[in-house]
Amino acid sequence: MNVIAPALDAQTEMLTLLENAVAAHANVVQVRVDGESAVIETLATGTVVDARQVPLSFCAELLPAAFGLCDESDGYQYNSSRSARMTGLKVPLPKGLTMVFNQFFPARDGQRHLVARLTYDSDTCCGTCGG
Repeated sequence: MNVIAPALDAQTEMLTLLENAVAAHANVVQVRVDGESAVIETLATGTVVDARQVPLSFCAELLPAAFGLCDESDGYQYNSSRSARMTGLKVPLPKGLTMVFNQFFPARDGQRHLVARLTYDSDTCCGTCGG
C-alpha cells in the first residue's frame, strides 16, 4: 500500500483519483477509516485495483473538496452524512464519465467515510441515485 502526503489542493487530488479510476475502468472510489489513518481504495467490480493510505486528518480537506465539486453543493459539514452528484456542472469530469454519486459518512474506525460511485457513458442507470 502506498502512503501519500496531502495534496496542496484537495479538489485536484479528488479529480486525480477520478482520472485514475477511469483509467482502470473502476466503478467505485472509497475512503475507509483505519485507526488514525484512512485508506483510499479504487475498486473495479468489487476488486481493489489501487489502495493508498493517507492521514485521517487529510479527509477533513478531501471530503469537503469532493463535496464542493458536486452540483448544487451547499453547506456540507465534515463528518456529517450527505449525498450529492457530480455531473460536470462545476468542473469537467474525465472523458467517458457521466456522473459520480458521492455518499459522505462520519469517520468511524473500520467503516467507509466516502463512497463515490462512477457512471460511464456506456452504463445504464438503474435510477437509485437520481441520475
